[in-house]
Amino acid sequence: MISVSQVVPGGFRTVRQAVHAAPEGATISVAPGRYRENLVLTRDVTIVAEDGPGTVLISSDTGAVVEVAAAVALSGIELEGTDAEQAPVVVGAGRLVMVECAVRGDSWAAAFAHGTGGLVLRDSLLSNPSGAGVVVTSQAGSSVHNSTFEDLGTSAVVVAERGLLDMRGCTVRKSGGNGFYLSGHAEFTAVDSGIADCGDKPAVAVEDHATAVLRRISVRDAAGLGFFMKTTGLVDLTECAVEGSAAEAFLAEGTGRLSLRDCDARRSARYGMRFAGTSTAVLQDCRVSDVEGTGVAVEERSTVELRGLEVRACRDNGVQLTSKEEAVLHGLAIRDCAHNGIVVRGANARFEALEVERAQRAAVEVVADGHALLRGCVVRAAGGPGIAVSGGTLTAEDGDLHGCGGDGVVLADGASGVLTRCRIRAGGGHGVHIAAAAKARMSECELHGNDGDGIRVATDRDVVVRDCSLRENGGSGLRQQVMSTSIAVENISSSGNGVADAFGTAQAVPAVPAEPAAPRSGRAVENVPAEELQALVGLENVKREVATLVNLNRMAKLRVEAGLSAPPMSRHLVFAGAPGTGKTTVARLYGAILAELGVLESGHLVEVARADLVAQIVGGTAIKTTEAFREAIGGVLFIDEAYTLSAQSGGTGPDFGREAIDTLVKLMEDHRDEAVVIVAGYSREMADFLATNPGLESRFSRTIEFPNYSAAELVTIVRQQCSRHDYRLDERAAELLLRYFDEMPKDATFGNGRTARKTFELIVDHQASRLASSPAVATSDLTQLLPEDMAFAQPIPSHSTAAAEGADVDG
Repeated sequence: MISVSQVVPGGFRTVRQAVHAAPEGATISVAPGRYRENLVLTRDVTIVAEDGPGTVLISSDTGAVVEVAAAVALSGIELEGTDAEQAPVVVGAGRLVMVECAVRGDSWAAAFAHGTGGLVLRDSLLSNPSGAGVVVTSQAGSSVHNSTFEDLGTSAVVVAERGLLDMRGCTVRKSGGNGFYLSGHAEFTAVDSGIADCGDKPAVAVEDHATAVLRRISVRDAAGLGFFMKTTGLVDLTECAVEGSAAEAFLAEGTGRLSLRDCDARRSARYGMRFAGTSTAVLQDCRVSDVEGTGVAVEERSTVELRGLEVRACRDNGVQLTSKEEAVLHGLAIRDCAHNGIVVRGANARFEALEVERAQRAAVEVVADGHALLRGCVVRAAGGPGIAVSGGTLTAEDGDLHGCGGDGVVLADGASGVLTRCRIRAGGGHGVHIAAAAKARMSECELHGNDGDGIRVATDRDVVVRDCSLRENGGSGLRQQVMSTSIAVENISSSGNGVADAFGTAQAVPAVPAEPAAPRSGRAVENVPAEELQALVGLENVKREVATLVNLNRMAKLRVEAGLSAPPMSRHLVFAGAPGTGKTTVARLYGAILAELGVLESGHLVEVARADLVAQIVGGTAIKTTEAFREAIGGVLFIDEAYTLSAQSGGTGPDFGREAIDTLVKLMEDHRDEAVVIVAGYSREMADFLATNPGLESRFSRTIEFPNYSAAELVTIVRQQCSRHDYRLDERAAELLLRYFDEMPKDATFGNGRTARKTFELIVDHQASRLASSPAVATSDLTQLLPEDMAFAQPIPSHSTAAAEGADVDG
C-alpha cells in the first residue's frame, strides 16, 4: 500500500509522485485534501480515497485531470477539470474503472473513451455545464452503471463512430441537449434508466447507422422529442415510456427497423408515435394517451405491424394512416379521441380485432382512395358516423357498431363497401347510408334500432343486400331514394320498422311495406315521410310550418296540372334553433316529402358545413360550393351552422366565406326548381347571416324556429330509447329525470335530443354498475331502470336525512 498525504510526513505529497514510484498493480491510498495536478497513467494501478467518497479532489486548470493508457481503477475520487479544450477524463488505451467517483468538467465532454480505451463508471456522478457527460467512440466496450448525469450543457451520453457502450440503472437530469445521442455505427444498450428535464433536442436520438437496445427507459418533461430514430440500423425498445414531451413522444424516420414492446406515450404536445420515411416498425402491447395531436401516425412509405395498442384521449385523431405501404394492425383499441378514431387517407390498412369507443367524430374514416379491411371491428358511441368512407373502399367482416351519433356506415363520393356479418344498432342516423355514386354489397348483416333507415340507398350504382335482418329502425328497413334496377335484394327480414320499406323501381320491384305499416288504412307510400315527421317528439310548431309548406307545394302542383300558373313561392328555408332539436331530421323528411310529391327528383339530403364549401385559395371556394350544390341537385342541400360563412366578414384578409355565399345565391337562382337549400344555426346568428347578402333574404323567405325540447319531451325521448333497447323506466325514476331535465342549464352546451340520448346511456351505465355488485340478477332486473340509477341527477337521501325531512325512503 502506497500512501499520499499533504500533511502526514514520510509519505508522498502528490498522487503523481506516488504513481511514478508505484510498481505494476499497486494500490495508492490518498488522504483527504485537494490535489492540483494532472495524472498520466501508463501502468496498472488502483487509486482509492482513504476516507471514502467525497474526501479527495484532484483538479487541473489545463489539460486532462486523468489520462489513461493502462488498467487503472479509481475509487471514491472526485475529478475536476476547467480546461475549456480538454475533457477531465480521457481513456485512449487500456481500461479505466471508476467506482463512487465524481467528475466535473467545463469542456466539450466530462469523460472521453476513444481509440482502444474502455471506460467503466459505477455509482458515480458526472456534470459538465459546458458540454457532454460521457463520449464514447471506442469499440473496446465501455459501461456506465448506477450513475447520475446532471447539469450538462449538451448531451449526457454520446456514442459515436463505432463506439460500444452498455448503461444500466442511470439517471440523466437537466441536460441541455440529448439524454442519449447515438450516431455513426454506434452500438448502445441501456436498461432501467431515466431522462428528465432535457433540452429541446430529442431525449434519445439514434441516427446514421447506429443500433440501440433500450429496456425500461423513461423520459419525462422533454422540451423536444422523446425518442427520435433516424437510422438504418435496428432500434429495439421494451417498456420505454415518455411523459410530457413538447413534441412527438416517439418519432421514426429514415430506413431503420424498429421494435416497440410495452411502450408508453403520455401527454406529448404533438403525436404520441409517428413513423415516416421508409422505416419499418413492429409494435406490441403499446399505449398512447392524453396527447395534444394524433395518437399514432404512419406516413410516407413507412410500414407498421401492430399487435396490441391502446390509444386514449387524444385531442386529434387516434390513429392516422397515410403511408403508401400496407399497415397491419391487430388488437387496436381507441377511446375518447376528440376527432376521428382512425383515418385511412390514401393508405391500405388491415385491422384485426379493432375497438373504437367514444370518438367525437367518426370512429373510422376512409378517404382519398384509401382502403380498409376490418375484421372483428367494435364501435361504441361515436359522435358522428361509425365508419365513413369517401372515395375509398371498405371491407368489414364480423363488425359490431352500437350507439353512433350519425349513420352506422356511410359510403359516399364513389366509395365502395363490402359488409359481411356486421351488426349495426341504436345509431342516431341510418344503419348503412349508401350515398350518391357509391357501391355496396351486404350479406348476413343485422341493422336494428337505428333512428333513421336500416339501409338508405341514394345511388344508382350496384347495391346487393342479401340475408340481412332489418328490425325496429325509426325509418324504413330498406329505403331506396334513387330509382334504379342496380339494386339486388335477396332474403331480407324486415320487421318492426317505423316506416314501410321502399326499394326497386315502379316497373321492377314494388315497395315492400314494413310489418307494422301493413294495416295503416291502405295509405299510399307517399305519405310515409309525413307520418314519420308527425311521429317526432315535440316540434309542434315545426310540424305545422312544414305541413303548410307541403300543402302549398301540393296545391302548386295541382294548379300547374290544371293549366294554371304556379303561385310565387320559395322552397328554401332557414332552420333556426339550438343543436339537437331535430333540424337535420326534419330537413331529410322535408326532402323526402317533396320527392314523393314530384317537386324534387330524389329528395336526398346532402349535409355540409363551412369546411365543405370554403377553400383557402382564391377561386377555390366557388369550385367547392358548386360541387356541393351539384351533388344536392334533385334533393336538399343542408348547410349546418351556415352563419360561420359570414363569421370572417370585416377582416383584412380574403373573405372566402363571403365568396361561398355569393356563389350559393347565384346557384339558387340558376337551379331554383332543381334543389332546395336549407340553412341552419342559432337564431340570432342566422338573422345576422341573412343580412350579409342582399339576395339571401329574398331567397329564404321563411324561417322555422326549432325550440329547445321541454323537460317532458326529453323524458319522452329517453322513454323511446328505453323501448328501443328493451329497458323499462320506473315511474319514480321518470320523475327524477323530469326534474333533472327541468333544472338543467339550457346554455350553449345543451344538446337537446343528444343530451337525452346521452342521459339514457348514463342511466344504463349506472344500472350496469349497480347490478354488477348484486349476487343474483333476474331477467326482470336487466330491463328495469330505477331511481338508484339516477344518482347523477338527484342524490338519493340517506335514511336518516330522509326521516328527518319526512321523506318517503321505501324502495
